[in-house]
Amino acid sequence: PPTYSLMLSQYEGVATQTVRLADIIVGFIDPNAPDEIAAPINPKLAEAAAELETETEEETEEGEANSEEEETLETGPDPEEAARRFDSLSKTFAQVQKGMAEKGADDPKVMKLRKKLADEFMELKLSPKMFDMLITQIRQSLTDIRNVEKQVMLLCVRDSGMPRKDFISTFPSNETNLSWLDKHIRAKRKHSAHLAKLREEIESQQKKLMGVEVLTHLSIAGIK
Repeated sequence: PPTYSLMLSQYEGVATQTVRLADIIVGFIDPNAPDEIAAPINPKLAEAAAELETETEEETEEGEANSEEEETLETGPDPEEAARRFDSLSKTFAQVQKGMAEKGADDPKVMKLRKKLADEFMELKLSPKMFDMLITQIRQSLTDIRNVEKQVMLLCVRDSGMPRKDFISTFPSNETNLSWLDKHIRAKRKHSAHLAKLREEIESQQKKLMGVEVLTHLSIAGIK
């Protein structure tokens, strides 16, 4: 969802002329278009093409000025088609958010809507600038998750004395499971009492990860 939110918020800037459409998408992808298969190259045709290219070099150079002028007239993808697609994306996104809030991410109807949303998104050919923004967002999310996980490990291993191998073998997939800590406290091992003293701090970090899951509607494992 943050990915879609970022895309839609950027598109809002097109209406206010603070963002160029071409900075968001450069075109559309037809999912039903057949894959293009390159035809075998005929040696004689290739030779003739090379000769023709040599003969027309001067003409090409002469027309460069006109080509550059035409490029300045390029406006990117069709604004009307873009408006239609982003309107559909926005409506589907709203349906997904509502469905997740009411029924959860794993509800069959919600899953169907999520697939529709993903399909609509995949039909947009992102600009390099937009692609970089999305990648930066994803990387930041991963960095935030790793920082929280590191803090939990320090509290458990360094400050409480839990064996590192125990933490590594049990914490993954339990990042947001608050009963994970209870299990280790009830084990009554040497470090259990120390974990109990740090329960509030450890669970505070886990709740940060829970917040990430709520925001993204994805599990921590799914984000990774």
